[in-house]
Amino acid sequence: RAILAAGGDYALALKANQPGLLAQALARIEDAGHVESIQIAAETAHDRTETRRASVVAVDDINFPGLQAIGCVETTSRHTNGHLTSHVRYFLLSTTMSPSALIEVVRTHWQIENNLHWVLDVHFREDAARNRKDNGPQNIAFLRKIALNHLRSHPDKASIRRKIKKAGWDDEFLTSLIAHMR
Repeated sequence: RAILAAGGDYALALKANQPGLLAQALARIEDAGHVESIQIAAETAHDRTETRRASVVAVDDINFPGLQAIGCVETTSRHTNGHLTSHVRYFLLSTTMSPSALIEVVRTHWQIENNLHWVLDVHFREDAARNRKDNGPQNIAFLRKIALNHLRSHPDKASIRRKIKKAGWDDEFLTSLIAHMR
């Protein structure tokens, strides 16, 4: 409700921890029969070729705040060794959108996840943080993001992990990181 009150829209992934909503979503997509569906051309990266297909079904009878549609995205990956995997994900949508727009929303989410959250968790161990009191979690999260921005903006071409290690081992590199702050 806070998202809608602020004028935003949502695309919430449905998982098995919400069995009632997931069952209703599956039923609406199956009942819809022929719905507009789009298949995105295959993309090759990371030793696999991925093809995505999406469908969006307008709904008005599921009790969820602001719900306007159910989305479904099927991703099929063919790995270089010939192994084929397929994943189907379902989404609650606060606005009706085209299937191609849904694919773009889902891909944008994963770009954020891979470029920010994954880096913060793996390199800064954010999920293992034990600070829980007062403003501590927000303050330390803010400092982690500042540190990540400084590491990314430094001209050294090393990975984030290597820059962190290098800063711990090499006082000259640490000084250059600090001097490079804007």
